[in-house]
Amino acid sequence: MKKGILAASLAFLLPILLCFVFLAAPLRAETSRRVVILSPDVAEIVVALQGEATVIGKESFTKAPTLAHAKNIGLFRNLTAEPIVALKPDLVLGSYMAHPASIYAQLEKSGLVAVNVAPEDTPEDFFRAILDIGRLLGKAEAGEALARQWREGMSARRENGKRYLLSYDGRYVAGRHTVGDLLIRLAGGINAAADVEGLKPLSREGWLMAKPDVVVIAEHNLGVVGGSLAHFAAQPELKNSRAAQNGKIVTLSATKFLTLSLETPHVVETLRELGAD
Repeated sequence: MKKGILAASLAFLLPILLCFVFLAAPLRAETSRRVVILSPDVAEIVVALQGEATVIGKESFTKAPTLAHAKNIGLFRNLTAEPIVALKPDLVLGSYMAHPASIYAQLEKSGLVAVNVAPEDTPEDFFRAILDIGRLLGKAEAGEALARQWREGMSARRENGKRYLLSYDGRYVAGRHTVGDLLIRLAGGINAAADVEGLKPLSREGWLMAKPDVVVIAEHNLGVVGGSLAHFAAQPELKNSRAAQNGKIVTLSATKFLTLSLETPHVVETLRELGAD
């Protein structure tokens, strides 16, 4: 009789216990994650997905307050495996920004799971990176929503016929096949440095011939171009340009127009607005 009651009780409780186990498993997998971030672009996505609680280490360029608890593993431009391995993470995430590029192989050789979620600085890779980070952190639905929002923001605006120069320091400009070139085209503009391949210096004659309607300089290099936009606008190669005459010489953070980020759609809109009459 007692065996019958026990068997009946187990038959009743077993489905409930199994349900609890299956529901709890994803939660345990997420909360037990020990994640190290190798590059600032990945850190930005993790923060946007509210995955900071899983992060135990990060590269030093990232200053997000919600990641202040994470151990510093060094600057993303010059990483070594030792401080990362010492943290004993179960997942390491980074992108093309992490250097040396061999860091992923070094970490895998040490027995860690190291994922390069964006091997190149392209819209396709960045979109996939958002999806992959969401999935790896147990936030797939949030990742899909964020990726869709980002892709929608990257739609091309109406052509405005305006000529743009995006410059790092008043010499180097974003030519063909750069993120800057992509942003100009998405904003509806014309890259006045289209004859340049990559990020290369443009001669003073080149600046004069470019005849820009809009000029963007990396804000941290304002001192390099004379300490003020007014001083830079007065240079012989710029003073007669529409950009100088219409007050369309501005500064932006270099990372905003030289690399892709979650802010890129806003940067495209800023460039479009700068091109408006």
